Amino acid sequence: MSQLPSSSETAVLKQTAVSDIRNKSKRYFREDLKPGFRQRLRLKLQDPFTQGTNGGFKLSVLWGGLGALGVLVLSVFLYFNFLRS
Repeated sequence: MSQLPSSSETAVLKQTAVSDIRNKSKRYFREDLKPGFRQRLRLKLQDPFTQGTNGGFKLSVLWGGLGALGVLVLSVFLYFNFLRS
């Protein structure tokens, strides 16, 4: 039969376990709550209602349309200001 640990050993083990759990939970929540720049940008640009065929990133139609409109406006600006003499 195994012996029960003494009260001092139990207190040390309990304190170690509590501090270990506290450190691991802090590390977990710190990583979880602070997404990086690329992850935030990806979340903003992706379509919230659909996913790609493999479950990955799919660009939102709104952002695609705004990008196409921006390219059109930029090309018209460049044409009328620099290429047309």
